[in-house]
Amino acid sequence: AIAKYKKLLTPERLTRADVHKGRQMFQAVCASCHTLYGEGGELAPDLTGSNRADIDYILLNMIDPSADIPDAYKLVTLQTSDGQSLAGTIAQEDDQRVVIRLVGQTQTVLKSDIAGRQTSDLSMMPEGLLTALPDNMVLDLVKYLQTKKQVALP
Repeated sequence: AIAKYKKLLTPERLTRADVHKGRQMFQAVCASCHTLYGEGGELAPDLTGSNRADIDYILLNMIDPSADIPDAYKLVTLQTSDGQSLAGTIAQEDDQRVVIRLVGQTQTVLKSDIAGRQTSDLSMMPEGLLTALPDNMVLDLVKYLQTKKQVALP
């Protein structure tokens, strides 16, 4: 899959991609979890300072998101004593409570209310994201990811 997309994402084709449509695609597909240029979610890593200029870095993280997951972004599932199940990343934890970051919100759970806890080695980022997009949208998204400053929406 990486070889396939490297053939698609040539510098020549990226030059013709629409960075503004790429931002729109980022907002629709990625921003619920990822932040870029101060906008987006906090469930997954902030991409602003990442190695986005490197096509290999982008492709590895998009095609095989479970290859290298920092502990702070591993999926944690908490089962509470009242039967609730919460899945997200740990924002904070101390001796008495866990603050879990969910899509669009955080929730504080007392440790005394936790009946079970599992940590997954699989990324919350879905595999196959690129295969669900037409080539022109992949080009637009990657071009936007490689920008050095925010661009306007189309």
